[in-house]
Amino acid sequence: MPATSTESVSSLLSRFGREVHRYRLTAGLTQAEFAERADCTETMVGRIENAQEMPSYDFAQRVDRVLGTDGAMVKLWPSLIRSAYPDWFWHVIELEQRAGFIQEFESVAIPGLLQTEAYARAIFTAAQPVAPELQIEQFVAARIDRQRILTRREPPQVMVTLDEGVLRRSIGGSRVMSEQLGHLLDRADLPKVHLQVIPFNVREHPGGMTPFRLMGFREGPDVLYGETFIGGQTSVDAAQLQQHKLAFNLIQSRALSRDDSRVFIRDLKEELDRGSD
Repeated sequence: MPATSTESVSSLLSRFGREVHRYRLTAGLTQAEFAERADCTETMVGRIENAQEMPSYDFAQRVDRVLGTDGAMVKLWPSLIRSAYPDWFWHVIELEQRAGFIQEFESVAIPGLLQTEAYARAIFTAAQPVAPELQIEQFVAARIDRQRILTRREPPQVMVTLDEGVLRRSIGGSRVMSEQLGHLLDRADLPKVHLQVIPFNVREHPGGMTPFRLMGFREGPDVLYGETFIGGQTSVDAAQLQQHKLAFNLIQSRALSRDDSRVFIRDLKEELDRGSD
């Protein structure tokens, strides 16, 4: 995780907020009038204009639509999250954007492409307990922004296999996990998302406890990506790629089917919901 300063995040938010304020006044709208047309709250508008809240990409789109800014705020929005990642990870994101397929095995946490805001917030807060709130929100916004590849016109084929422990680890508490499990079920409905679970009763499998990701492209070699506590690493080594492709295929073969995985996740969610009643 990058060591982004509070000042830099605040400065970026201030610039964005000033632009929203300027465009709104030019359009002759009060905060309340703009909020009504943009289908958001007046409080949110005020907090964003005063650099007190991280705006979403969706909010930037609404500003452009309501105020007729010719895409200016959508163009400005990426600057808010640019410093959320270290330089080396932007290479991974660029690969993610270009990938035709993504195969991922995860044994620790829900993959970033499938996380809810609340789950991501809990992950980042635990990882950086002394980070200011605005910095955490910057990290969350950056992570959620990556997920737009799943719903674009030509999304990649995403195949994810999760160890059961990922689903049972109560990140953020039962409510956050229940929402997260529901989100997984929703994402599993997308035609290009293939989600499987490898249950505890499968004692050994090639993934062990080491998460990894494979990304494939129309042009150029496939890429293997792995991450540790101190950073991540990519590889195009043919032997490593072959080893991990075989491992992923074997993991998939030992996991529950796509339909059975959905039932498994739904049952876990219902179990959580009963426990929180």
